[in-house]
Amino acid sequence: MILLLRHGQTEFNAAGRLQGQLDSPLTDKGRDQALRMGERVAALAAGRKVSIHSSPLGRALETARLVASRIPGAIGPRPDPRLTEISFGQWDGLTRHEIDAGWPGLRASAPENRWFFHGPDGETLEGLVARVAPALAEVAADPADLRVIVSHGIAGWAVRMAHTRRSPEENIIDGLQQDSLQHLTPDGRVELL
Repeated sequence: MILLLRHGQTEFNAAGRLQGQLDSPLTDKGRDQALRMGERVAALAAGRKVSIHSSPLGRALETARLVASRIPGAIGPRPDPRLTEISFGQWDGLTRHEIDAGWPGLRASAPENRWFFHGPDGETLEGLVARVAPALAEVAADPADLRVIVSHGIAGWAVRMAHTRRSPEENIIDGLQQDSLQHLTPDGRVELL
C-alpha cells in the first residue's frame, strides 16, 4: 500500500505565499495536522512494516518525522530530493498579488490549473513529472508493506500523474486538504482515505 501525504500548513501557506523550493516552518496547525496524519497512518499500519519517504525540504521532513513519531517501528523518513516541490523560479516566496503586479496578465493568460508553471526560471510540468516518476517507482519497489510519501501540493499532483498515467486535469483533487491521506491504489487510481 502506498500513501501520499502533503506537508502540514506552513507560515507561507497561512500568508498566501508560494513556497516552491524556499522553505517556511510549520505552523502549530501544521504540526497538529502532521500528528493527526501519523495517527491515521498508524491505524492503517496495524503491525505492518512501514517506510516513510520524504521531500528533504524542512516542512515536508518535519511532517514526515511527526508522522513517523506516531508509528511504532516506522523506517525513515528517507529524504529524496526528487520529491521536492516545484520551483516557481522568480515567483518563489511571492503572493498571487505580487506576481500579478510584477508580471501583469501572465497568470491570467495561462491555463487555470497550470499558471504556476509559467514563472520566470521556474520548472515545467513535464520536468516535474519526469523528476518525481523515478522516485515513485523506487517507493513502489520498497519491500515495506505500507509505504508513505510526504511531499507537497504540486509535486504531489505530479506524483498522482506519474501513478495514474492520466492527464493533469484528471489528477486534480478539488478541495484536497493538507491533512488528507491519498491512497495510490495498485490498479492506478487515487482514493482519499
